Amino acid sequence: MKKARVSSQYLPVFCRELHQLVRAGIPIGEGLGMLREDEPDQAQRVWLDALYKDMEEGTPLSGALRRTEAFPSYMTDMIAMAEETGRLEDVLLSLSRHYDRQLRLAADIRGAIMVPLTLLAVMVAVVVLLVTQVLPVFDRVFAQLGVRMGGVATGMMNAGAVLARAGTGIGAAVVVLALAGIVTAAVPGLREGFAGWFRRAFGGRGVLGQIAVARFASAMSMAVSSGLTMDDSVALAGKLCGGAKEIDEKTARCREEIESGGSAADALASSGLFAGRDCRLLKLAEQTGSLPDTLEDLAVRQEEAGLRRLDQMVGAIEPAIVVITSALAGVILVSVMLPLMSLLSTIG
Repeated sequence: MKKARVSSQYLPVFCRELHQLVRAGIPIGEGLGMLREDEPDQAQRVWLDALYKDMEEGTPLSGALRRTEAFPSYMTDMIAMAEETGRLEDVLLSLSRHYDRQLRLAADIRGAIMVPLTLLAVMVAVVVLLVTQVLPVFDRVFAQLGVRMGGVATGMMNAGAVLARAGTGIGAAVVVLALAGIVTAAVPGLREGFAGWFRRAFGGRGVLGQIAVARFASAMSMAVSSGLTMDDSVALAGKLCGGAKEIDEKTARCREEIESGGSAADALASSGLFAGRDCRLLKLAEQTGSLPDTLEDLAVRQEEAGLRRLDQMVGAIEPAIVVITSALAGVILVSVMLPLMSLLSTIG
């Protein structure tokens, strides 16, 4: 029976717990029994129970993790490789750091996106309120006094009237879209399908492409330092950050060159995944035997560069939203105030 997926928030914690068990010399099966007894969350106890039973029957940790169907394939593949090479402790620690970094990255991206979206929603609500509720009141008052509003304000008011008449349909569409979003987020199959489509469509360009390269470099560093061959390291890292056509093509090109006998640094350089300066650094690292550390350093710098780029985009979008909506509100108020001032001057 398929178990619920382990939450991304718990993955680094679980990897760190396993690392501590291995480091202390406690058998993993016994350690899982301890974790199961102390786990208050019933959903997590389900797959901890399954892991404990499989480990008690002699199943390797990687096999037990796969059977739960609750863990990412990247994690299970890395642990299987670590069991073969005898570097389970190091790999578990690397996995914990890797998933910690992914959590921070996801939180930074969500924070950067939510601020302008919230600001846009507030500004749009203000403009809609002005054109659908405030302008009609002024129009009726001016009509009683024999004055007409300016053409811009009248046009906006007419647009607001159309918007108000279509309000029921727009509201229904918004509700349907919101429900669709909630269902997609709640159903794992739909959520993964949408995420796959989004990666294919947008995951290889701009900031998302830069972040995908950072994930590739981080995965490569972990795989190489754990004793995996360069060919297998590229395949495993490509699986983790793949999905976008551009990234898949570059990782495939890199793997083909390595399989044909080329050096790892040359293959990474010619794939187009890294810039010229980074490529020179990779070649030097290969010659000095520091390729895993250099890849990890590149991953951190790529993530930081992607977040800086995202911050710059948000920094440009937020003022643009404020300027545009403020200009619209200003035009509306001026269009209302000019006839009012003309009326007052006539009365005076």
